[in-house]
Amino acid sequence: MELELAADADAAALIARLKPLVASRDGRPRSQAVKIVWHDSPEHALLADGLTLAEQRGEWRLERLTPGAETWLPAQPPPVLSDSPDLTELPSPLAPLAAFEGRRSVSMHHLGETTVTLTIDKGTLRAVTAERPVARIGLSGDEQAVRVAATLIAGAVAAAVPGFSLAAEAIAMATGATPQPRHLGAPVLPEAARTVPEALSHILGHLTDVVLAHAPRVAMPRSGDADDEVHNAIHQMRVAVRRARSAVSIFRPALAEGALDGVNDGLKTLGGRLGPARDWDVFADETVPAIQNAIPGDERLERLAAATSRQRTMHRRELAQYLASPAFRQLGIDLAWFAAASGWREPPPPVEMEPAADAAPEPPAETAPEPMTLEQFADTVLQQRWKKLLSAGKRIEELDVPALHGVRLRAKRVRYAAEMFATLHDAKSAKRFIDRLSDLQERLGVLNDGAVASHLLQELGGPGGRHGYACGLITGFMAARARRIRPRIVKTFQRFRRQHAYWA
Repeated sequence: MELELAADADAAALIARLKPLVASRDGRPRSQAVKIVWHDSPEHALLADGLTLAEQRGEWRLERLTPGAETWLPAQPPPVLSDSPDLTELPSPLAPLAAFEGRRSVSMHHLGETTVTLTIDKGTLRAVTAERPVARIGLSGDEQAVRVAATLIAGAVAAAVPGFSLAAEAIAMATGATPQPRHLGAPVLPEAARTVPEALSHILGHLTDVVLAHAPRVAMPRSGDADDEVHNAIHQMRVAVRRARSAVSIFRPALAEGALDGVNDGLKTLGGRLGPARDWDVFADETVPAIQNAIPGDERLERLAAATSRQRTMHRRELAQYLASPAFRQLGIDLAWFAAASGWREPPPPVEMEPAADAAPEPPAETAPEPMTLEQFADTVLQQRWKKLLSAGKRIEELDVPALHGVRLRAKRVRYAAEMFATLHDAKSAKRFIDRLSDLQERLGVLNDGAVASHLLQELGGPGGRHGYACGLITGFMAARARRIRPRIVKTFQRFRRQHAYWA
């Protein structure tokens, strides 16, 4: 397999000197000059289609800058649409837009019984008015050897899964624009994903891209970033992590036992870091201001708002530190590796034991059942989760807040599954189903906001602390809002319960 990491030039210079890599190297590294020039028309016609034309040593290739209809997994080379395009069929006139110029070092390394090829491209991205040093690290070979080498490198230097291809970074520098994220939002299965493992690879790859796209804004906010942009980045990362963990739960029965455990553990850790930051964002930007608007000018609420802001800042700082750590870089590598690897896709064959001398002959084995199609798998998942949601919501008008929280979690699980498999069924029916689920989840979320607010108030001292009066106001406000929302929850659930199971 192939895996690409990004690093700055100084970090890349250290990689070749890492003792484990030096000790495992087979011969001396080979080095050569590299120059890649990316072309487009003056109107950026190729860029508008998410494409670029690269020229290297007189050879041309038309490649993607952003994913098209097919899957493009993170840390994988850009899809090449043509390695010998007819230039007369492309927009004209074509002119150089940006370039990479530097040196490429290639070395072979023996890791255990397997070999991995390490390629380091270190040089400068250049455009007409700007230039910047960059480095990319390529690993190819046996899947496990690639993973071991990537882990070794990421643990020693700041190397991570890139959010954009080298070409996308170069062209963004030339145009003065921010590179377009590879993926955002909920994963959408492409037509090429026709098996259960292919679907999981695409979904995890998509959500890895979403996490990596938003992480820099949280880890290193730019001076011009508005606070709500950081708030939204944290929210989108948390949603992506929840979708990814839902995918792990959905697909676990279809894979070899334990195949997803490491990925799920890493996602759980990241989710645990994102949760407090997101909760304090909602409390600081939505809950407290709503009460201040109802009771303007109250100094005790203003003091609580200031304390809330300090707590939010502390949790954001802790999150940013984690996102800049080797642990987060390793999580990105693990997710990208898992999405691209093939070794996990089939359960391991059973171990054949030699029969005992006096053992009775085994009866003839039954014919193995046909593997479940992706559509059958999706329908089974949706049916099971839908039934569990309906069961949890029985007599919903009588349920207490903890039980309604359970209904909300069930609704979220059904919604994530429906989003993942939406393209396998009628688009209009799937959208109506997801929209009604979203309405139910939103109304149930009001109750959850109250529970979260109560927990956060304890961090500020609770009703008996220095902010006791303001805490009491917020507790009363949330309780009143919960009473108002309950009839709407019942009505929304009854409307959803009448919804047709479009996959049946």
